[in-house]
Amino acid sequence: MDNMKKSLLVAGSIAACSLSNQVFAAASDNQTVDNGDGSTTVTQTINASSTSPHYVAPSGYGFSIYSNKNEDYSWQHDISIPAGAQVTSATLTIYAYDVDSEAHHGENGEYDSVTVDGTMLNPGFLQGTNNNWSTTVFDLPLASLDDGLINVDLDIDVNGDGWLTTLDYSLLTVTYTEIENDPPFTPTLSRSSGLGDNDPLVVSVTGPSPADPDGDSVTYTYRWFVDVGQGFYVDDEFVGKNDNNGATLPANQTENGELWKVQVTAVDSNGLISNFAEISWPEIGDSDGDGVADANDYAPNDPNIAFYSRTPTTGWHTLAYEDLWPYEGDYDLNDFVTRYAYGVYTNASNEITRFDYYGQAVARGAADNNSFAISLAGLEASDVGTLTRTIDGVTTTVTPESGHSGEMVFVLIDSVSDLLPANGSSNFYNTEAGDNRSAIDYSASLVIDGSMSSLAPKAFNPFIFKVGSRNKEIHLMNYPNTDLANTSIFGVGDDDSVVENNEFYQTQAGLPWALDIPANWAHPYEKTDTSQAYPDITPWVESGGATHTDWHSNPAPSKTW
Repeated sequence: MDNMKKSLLVAGSIAACSLSNQVFAAASDNQTVDNGDGSTTVTQTINASSTSPHYVAPSGYGFSIYSNKNEDYSWQHDISIPAGAQVTSATLTIYAYDVDSEAHHGENGEYDSVTVDGTMLNPGFLQGTNNNWSTTVFDLPLASLDDGLINVDLDIDVNGDGWLTTLDYSLLTVTYTEIENDPPFTPTLSRSSGLGDNDPLVVSVTGPSPADPDGDSVTYTYRWFVDVGQGFYVDDEFVGKNDNNGATLPANQTENGELWKVQVTAVDSNGLISNFAEISWPEIGDSDGDGVADANDYAPNDPNIAFYSRTPTTGWHTLAYEDLWPYEGDYDLNDFVTRYAYGVYTNASNEITRFDYYGQAVARGAADNNSFAISLAGLEASDVGTLTRTIDGVTTTVTPESGHSGEMVFVLIDSVSDLLPANGSSNFYNTEAGDNRSAIDYSASLVIDGSMSSLAPKAFNPFIFKVGSRNKEIHLMNYPNTDLANTSIFGVGDDDSVVENNEFYQTQAGLPWALDIPANWAHPYEKTDTSQAYPDITPWVESGGATHTDWHSNPAPSKTW
């Protein structure tokens, strides 16, 4: 029966019954043993019979009494080590009953914290099983021995889940040797990075050099701890693992979801020990250590990328531009036509760390030469680590435009006319009957520092501008201009932009100079007004987009490419 179910009425009798078969040490029992090899071991046992200053029994709880969350208590070991003596071993052993810290409890088990001089030890909590006596051995930091006083605090049931336990004794054991020699330096560590199912965990001592101030040869001891989902570390053998004591933990000892760490102590040829060092691994099955399991990680070996989303999920959207703004012109909306999609990569914190744009340049019906650019609102140029573009298989580095604030702008296609050139039969590209050339692949990739938490609506703002007239931009309807645009053109000709109302790039009738169509769109032939090629666009515009939402899927016969 779990001890959280036991009645507190039993608590008063536990010492008389369950503990009656145990061998009790005398009050603050102190012993000194000459080991015959030049070393000496001193021990001190504190239990219910100990008195001040070692232990002052609280009223109704403490050693040999079932105690719960609100009945934490403390005790103090003291030890005298001769001046100049060097420690070869220092441990604190606690013998406790009914510590329900088995792995099957998960985070709801009994977690009884043990600290020395305010510092949590390894393994940090008592280890034990239901209705059994258990021994937990803690390695003591050498600094805890400096003043000869070892103050121990027991925090019972730190999570407040109703567990109880009782302690028989606390045993301090210190072995020292009197020698004119200094202990080795604390090791510095590095660890293996692989966290897959078949990756062993390997710790390496990387320094210091020399490892010992006296030049003694040095070896190392290893103590492995694992968190199998309990929320704290225990000795590996406590949860059914092997008692691993080497620098390499075999892959067959680990399971996905576990957390591991290792404590490493340097030991010189005289048996003197260093302070211990510790290093930990991220979750097993999380190869890049970003907190997202490989099974759910889009890029399991890249800590900067955990998730990926593509817009649209499959297929293409289409951008189509009329370049005679602020005048309607022939309104064939084929001066530049491109299919596009984009991919957003985020890290484990859902911060954007990479943005990829994918395009297929389809058509050019413009006599004038235009450039194609993208603005990403919410980014600064300084937020971008690398920016590359690939056009027809050739990759180059791109520098973001200067002169912008609150947005990052880059030119993706310098010359649409060069990318989509005329040929012997057409001055344009794929806008006339019989001209059926291949679309040209192009793309861009931005590595971002994570400062952008999400891609806000209208943050992706693609536009064209006249080559040689950078300030004459043409954007999607109600998408803002960049900082380099000439805003005095708003309201000229057919343009009915009202900046203070966030109304941009539309006619008085509500027609746009650029379209973002959620499909692979068949654009109008050269000199064919879009309202003739797609009659439903007019009622769609007049309704403010409320009706005829599929207008782009209903072309008039023989009017589109």
